[in-house]
Amino acid sequence: GRQHIVWVQEPSTKEQLDTYNMLATLVFPAAYSPSPFASLAAARPRTAAAPAMSELSLAATVVRDVSALPTMYALMSLNEYMTHRYFQHLEFNRPESLPWVKSLVERVAGVPAAEQRVPGDGHVEHHAETYDDMSLKNDERWRANKASQSLDDDYYRGTAFHWSATLIMTVQMLPSVLPTYALMGWSLPETLAILLPSMLLHAVVWNAIHPPMHGLPPVALTDGFGTGPGVAGGKAFSEWLIGTRYAHWIFENHMGHHVLGGQCNYNVCCPMTDHLLGSYVPTAEWQPKMRPLPANAQTRGPVVAPANVPQLPTREEYEATRLLQRQMRESAGGGGGTAPAAIANGGTIIADAYSE
Repeated sequence: GRQHIVWVQEPSTKEQLDTYNMLATLVFPAAYSPSPFASLAAARPRTAAAPAMSELSLAATVVRDVSALPTMYALMSLNEYMTHRYFQHLEFNRPESLPWVKSLVERVAGVPAAEQRVPGDGHVEHHAETYDDMSLKNDERWRANKASQSLDDDYYRGTAFHWSATLIMTVQMLPSVLPTYALMGWSLPETLAILLPSMLLHAVVWNAIHPPMHGLPPVALTDGFGTGPGVAGGKAFSEWLIGTRYAHWIFENHMGHHVLGGQCNYNVCCPMTDHLLGSYVPTAEWQPKMRPLPANAQTRGPVVAPANVPQLPTREEYEATRLLQRQMRESAGGGGGTAPAAIANGGTIIADAYSE
């Protein structure tokens, strides 16, 4: 039971130091065994992944936030294209048009594909009274026509985006917007907070540009979200907007839509889908096909256009161009005529103000 005190001389050589350490390990093993704190310290590097995950989550949030508006723009462009081409131009009513949509409607609603038709909203009639410079036909003979009279109840003659049109487009957007934004991590209230202002912005841009480009006044708030009478700053906004490069491009793009008989350039405020689907025709291709106003033509009002947009040719210029085009078509085995020729990837050609 006696305790022994061992005096160990301080090692002076490497061999003595190694021997000392070995004996100390045998006598005092606890001092040389890993402690619980050492285990915790060793585990710390494994938690270094937490900051990395946090950084990844932050990056995903930034990407989601930054892509919110471009995604909405893309969906609006697609909706604008589909609505304009297949419903306003009534291409949906053609038997060969959108068979997959008609098949889906038939399975869900039980309506046979051959019986599925959409009613007109006055847009085809709008084309029928529009000249190539965007002015609207207004002679006595045209006003007696049933197509013209069908537009008489609308002060803006089918050119405005009425409140009802904004509501319809908003509803049309829901099937694509809601699942897309849910997958992006947006809640329903957050999604609506992005969608609804976007719809109003689309309406105010349309109403500030489209009716005036056809010689009609800006839209009043009683008829749609516009910049007409009673809107504070509305006139200043319209004047500023019409002077932008965006409005210049929009005007020319829509001008080409009318010049070529409505078979191209279906996007109005949100260009993109035409470019993706091959139905965009640049100015250089449609401008040579512009026609002058008929002799003694009467129009409803002066066109409000940005500076330096294409102008109608003189009758002499038009006749010379027409002669050259006829010779080229005849040499290629084609025929003559003044109606717009069909283009690749284009939609159905509809009537214009030059049609009898």
